[in-house]
Amino acid sequence: MLVSLSILDYEPELAAHVDNISECRAMKTILNLIRTERIHRVHIDVMKPPMIPKRMAFKIDLIRAVCENLRGKIPLGVHLMVDDPCPIIEQMNAFIPRNERVDFEIFIQRESFGSEADTIETLEFLKGCNYKSGVCMNLPTPTDALTALIVETSDIVLLMTVPMGAGGQKYSEEGSRRITLFSERHPEKTIAVDGGMNPETIIKAQKAGAKIAIVGSFITRSKDPVNAVNEMCQGKF
Repeated sequence: MLVSLSILDYEPELAAHVDNISECRAMKTILNLIRTERIHRVHIDVMKPPMIPKRMAFKIDLIRAVCENLRGKIPLGVHLMVDDPCPIIEQMNAFIPRNERVDFEIFIQRESFGSEADTIETLEFLKGCNYKSGVCMNLPTPTDALTALIVETSDIVLLMTVPMGAGGQKYSEEGSRRITLFSERHPEKTIAVDGGMNPETIIKAQKAGAKIAIVGSFITRSKDPVNAVNEMCQGKF
């Protein structure tokens, strides 16, 4: 079970030091976590109203600063919890060289689109830009919204196990049911999971069929983040 690090909790401090991000404590903590070699990827949660009411996280200048600071150190991923992801993708194209996009994950929300066709069109747009294309479905969304054709078009599927928009929520057993459902329907597809991850729930997600866990608050709110990573990853590799 691979572990990706969500840095959402660090966003306020990173944003406050966007012009000198390498010197801030949050970035130094992220680098320490990368050095454990337990982290598969750094995951950037981009939030914007109205999809995430009353919350803005990781504006484009901060995405750029994080990407530039971590370039060559670890693979990155961006989760676009926004109504219209394409303008952000186009802005990212300006500072992420095409040859570096092949292992750069971008997740779009199924809820961003009114139809299967629009979702697939954006996934194809991501592929045309040379990104690793991902689709995410929020926990309250009916499972039939994530059609077989959408799953087949994406490189990776991300299933929320909490309602998206806030860290520190409790893992939902409905999330396990959904992981099992989609991993059985699409055994060749990589399933990632996000929400309420800790050393107990990561085992539940893994048994249900998930291959990647996106972990935030268990690590980032710990008094000893490095120890938390080691605890999270124990027996998972």
